[in-house]
Formats: sequence, C-alpha cells, structure tokens
Amino acid sequence: MSPRRDSTAPARQPVIPENDPVWQAFLRAPVDDEPLTQDERAAMAEGAAGRTIPGEVVTAELRRRAEAEGAVAEFDEIYALARAPAHRPR
Repeated sequence: MSPRRDSTAPARQPVIPENDPVWQAFLRAPVDDEPLTQDERAAMAEGAAGRTIPGEVVTAELRRRAEAEGAVAEFDEIYALARAPAHRPR
C-alpha cells in the first residue's frame, strides 16, 4: 500500500535497470517548455477538484474506438498486458 499524500513515509523509488532503453530515452528527452493551454489548465483544475472520468469509462471508449477501426485484437492484447501483474526482478 502506498503512503498517503500527507504521510511522512518516504516514497519508494522504482528499480530501473541502467540499460533499459525506455528509461534511457526518457532521460534524453527534452524538457517540455511550452506553456499550458487554457484547456490543459481547466483539465488540471477538474482533476484537482475530484471531477475525473472512471477508468472503466475510458476503457470502454478505447474499446469502442478499436472496434470502429477493426483493431479489437490489438486492443485486447495491449489491455491484457496492462492488466498482467508486473514482473519485478529481485
């Protein structure tokens, strides 16, 4: 269980192998220095106020779009990978 936001417990850092290509790409990526748009600010305010979209609604919309594009097999494969327990090397 993760610590609460007001907790004094230290946050755990993920263990990321130094040779992980995704992590290396992340480290080399440029900083996004573009100013936020009004729409982005409004979305952030809604999220901070607790007005969010449930994950089930988002998943249903993504599946509907995959069906419309004939990509249900790909959606199911990605969704299954996302739902699978993460492999944690020790």
